[in-house]
Amino acid sequence: MNSIQYRMICAGFEQGGKDACQGDSGGPLSHGDVLVGVVSWGLGCAMKSYPGVYSRVAYVRDWIKDNTSI
Repeated sequence: MNSIQYRMICAGFEQGGKDACQGDSGGPLSHGDVLVGVVSWGLGCAMKSYPGVYSRVAYVRDWIKDNTSI
C-alpha cells in the first residue's frame, strides 16, 4: 500500500461519494481562491474512508517559482 508523505494532502468525504477519479490527475484542489493541491492518486474513486491524494503545492512552491514565469 502507498504511504502518505508530507508532500501530499488527503481530501474527500469520509462517507465517500465525491472524489477525484481516473482522468482527473493534474486537476486542482483549492481553498477559496488558493490552489493548495494537485490531483495525484487514490485507491478507487469516491470510496468510503479512502480520500483522494493530492500533491501539496506549498511543498513545491519554490520549484514552481524557479521553473515557471508565475
